[in-house]
Amino acid sequence: MRNRPILLIDDDPQSRELITAILSVADFEVLSTPDGLSGIELARTAQPIAIILDMMMPGMDGISTLQRLRRDPVLKDIPVVGITASTDLTYTQKAFRAGAQFFLPKPFRAASLLGVVELAADLTLRDTPMHRRRRHPRHLAEVPVSCFIRGHLSKASELKGKTGNVSLGGLLLLLPETLAPGTPLQLGLGLSDGPITARGRVMWRDPKPIGERRFHHGVRLLGFNDDGGLAQYRGYLDQLDVERTA
Repeated sequence: MRNRPILLIDDDPQSRELITAILSVADFEVLSTPDGLSGIELARTAQPIAIILDMMMPGMDGISTLQRLRRDPVLKDIPVVGITASTDLTYTQKAFRAGAQFFLPKPFRAASLLGVVELAADLTLRDTPMHRRRRHPRHLAEVPVSCFIRGHLSKASELKGKTGNVSLGGLLLLLPETLAPGTPLQLGLGLSDGPITARGRVMWRDPKPIGERRFHHGVRLLGFNDDGGLAQYRGYLDQLDVERTA
């Protein structure tokens, strides 16, 4: 089945960049547009599995865009996640009345966004398991990781953490400090059948810590130091896939 994207409609370029980074590291394809009219046109062409829609946009706002989506016979069944930075609680009520299935106030945690998007996608693709809908399946796994940071003299040259999930495209890392988006990393992954090294880049971070003062980071894998490391990592992911489906 052809992978279908997530469509993001938001006039804030920083918000589009952050949401795209979060979902891309989780191996969703993301298309984005800054206004409702172009979003509706793009939705007709791309047929996304879900739409993330900002409620506060100039011109045609999110509520008007949502109403037009629901009147369109081609787009009316696509799940919509409403988002807004407004503290006005009536936006939530208006969004649900206009046809949104989910709603998130800004700012939101990356984990909250991923959870809601997965629920929205599940409404569209009920017969396809979630881990098979992405370009690269994502697996829950705790792998010890050593992160060697280049160009950050104010921080330790090495941070030790662990993964929350893994895929061929990226990692969810839990680290004891926050690293800025764009930080290049040399990664040492302690796989069960031996360590490997890889290159990565921080795409997003959640500044709020979770238990044990660990911070979530989305890291894009850029490559492995040798072909043997790539083959070993692929083999590890294949093993996780077998265990998942057994």
